[in-house]
Amino acid sequence: MKTILYIHGFNSAGTSAKAETIRSQYRDCKVLTPTLNYKDFPATLKLISNTIMTGKVDVVVGTSLGAFFALYGAWKFKKKCVAINPTVSPSATLQHAIGENRNYVTKERYILQEQDLRKYAEFEKKEFSKVVPVDADTIFLLSEEDEMLGDHHYLEQRFPSCSNFQYFPGVNHQFSAQRPIFAAIDDLLK
Repeated sequence: MKTILYIHGFNSAGTSAKAETIRSQYRDCKVLTPTLNYKDFPATLKLISNTIMTGKVDVVVGTSLGAFFALYGAWKFKKKCVAINPTVSPSATLQHAIGENRNYVTKERYILQEQDLRKYAEFEKKEFSKVVPVDADTIFLLSEEDEMLGDHHYLEQRFPSCSNFQYFPGVNHQFSAQRPIFAAIDDLLK
């Protein structure tokens, strides 16, 4: 049985609509969808790494901040990856979220502080900067109208080892287009 790990985005959860859609589409696979506390960077990284190592994951799928972790985990543990609207510098893109936040799915409230983002910045510099995704094993699904992260074309320069950058007009940051996600997962499960 194949195993898919879905890593949700910031202020989302492993019970989000996208996680549930992937789970119901791949009933013949084991689909892991943990809920992560992105405020606690070390715990998040440890949980994702342990899940990939012990869960015998075949494909890692991530959205936004989840795609940041998916790209890193897939690279580090030599797995296949679908990166949906990834942020590659969360210490910068999460600046707007400093202060009180509310998880869209769990409704939990918490405070994100500058010191939380410093942990991301350190990791970006020391570890994520080394990430070189494998072309045949990595698919980028990118919204052309991403209101949160903007234009994703810079990713082609950031990851010159890859060529599978798929752009979708009329799709926003949440990337609700299901067919491209399923097609990418299917392609990598072969």
